[in-house]
Order: sequence, then structure tokens, then C-alpha cells
Amino acid sequence: MYSLDIIISSNAFIITTPSGLNSIAIAKKQSTTLSSIPNDVEWKPLIEASTDTDLPPVIIHTLEEGKGDIPSTGATVEIEYKGSLLDNEWSAVDVVECWLSQQQGIDHLKYIFIEKDVDFKKLTDGNIFNEDFCIKELGITNKIQGKKLVMAARRLCVKEFPANTVFDSSESRNKNYSFVLGSGKAIKAIDLSVSSMKVGEKAVVICRSDYGYGPEGLRSSKGDVIVPPFATLCFELKLVGIDA
Repeated sequence: MYSLDIIISSNAFIITTPSGLNSIAIAKKQSTTLSSIPNDVEWKPLIEASTDTDLPPVIIHTLEEGKGDIPSTGATVEIEYKGSLLDNEWSAVDVVECWLSQQQGIDHLKYIFIEKDVDFKKLTDGNIFNEDFCIKELGITNKIQGKKLVMAARRLCVKEFPANTVFDSSESRNKNYSFVLGSGKAIKAIDLSVSSMKVGEKAVVICRSDYGYGPEGLRSSKGDVIVPPFATLCFELKLVGIDA
């Protein structure tokens, strides 16, 4: 598998749309590039972005073309993989779709979060996103609700899982991963990616947390945190084979 270092920058992606046309998606606050891949390479969105200026929640870049078949839903597939953590660089839309949607009883705040541009940086800055901000800027009159919201935002500041941390790989397990495509045995981003790949194809996939391990994250059988809640992920994948 390839060894890739992940960095965050303000560069633009070239996104290849389903129609085959190229469009520039300038994700001002969350453009993610791979240091060993030029930042003007083509990335294909597997899920469309909510707005023209946001990065799609799942994108894929082909490293090496495959020569085999594309798997169908229900087929058993075998993949080589390496999963790494990325820094969350959410836009306000990402905050709403990934995080706010998981907070109880405050779905009505999604429009004002976007209006006030509450992105990940603002959400996790205690000098900005505090109880006073919730009252004056977001219009939350229930102080308990505001306090709970601020506490939930603080839990996003996970420092013990830095970007580029590899949390799992077929190499470390000394075996590939096999699963039935579309059965829910793999996270959404893997399912979507593999269903678009040919046998022998190698690709890099970046996914938002709602297409990864979501608000719960991933824990070992002993309860140790492997992937923190709401983590943005990067996968290096190779589709090894299909068993229909």
C-alpha cells in the first residue's frame, strides 16, 4: 500500500462530476490534500456536497486503475486497506449535518448555525462558542440547553488522536478484509468506494464522520477508543477480488 502524509490547506480540489465535467470546488475551510499527490489531481465525489463551496462528504482519487470487474451489491469483496485519522476541518454546513443533527432538541438551530458561520474552528474555540454566544448569537433562552451544547462542543477537542494516526490496516492484521457489499458490514464510505472500483484498483478515499464511524466512533473489544467520535477519515484501498 502507499504511504501518504495528510495535510490541511486552502487549495482547491478539481472535482469530476458524475456527468464527466470538471468543476472547481473551493472548500475554503476544509480543503484536504495529500502530500504525495498533487493538489490539482481529480477527485470524484461519491456523495454530492450540500453547497457549491463545500467539499463533498466522500471523495475518491484513483491511484492505480483496475482491470477487473466492478462488484455488484450482494457480492463478497476482498480489500487491502489502511485507515488514518484526519483533522476535522468542517464548514458550518458540515457542523450542522455531522454534529448538530446528533444533538437532541435543537434541530431548529441549523439555519442560524449556517448564518453565523459556526464552522469547526469556531465551534471548538471556547473564547467564541460559549454560553454567552449561545444566548446572544444563537438565541437559546434555556440556559441548561445552552450549557449542554457548549459541553458537547468541548468534547470535540480530542488531542490524543492527531492527524495521520493509522488506526487500522490489513497489514497490521496480516489479513485482508472480506465483506458482503451493501450488507452494512462496512462503513458507508467503504461500501460506496468499493462499489465504484474495479478489481486491482487502488484508491484514496476521504470521508466525513457521518460516512465513517459517526458520533460513537470505534472502540476495541476492551472498550479502548480506536477512532474518536465525529472523526474525519482517510482510507487507502485496493480491491483485491470478488466472490460472486
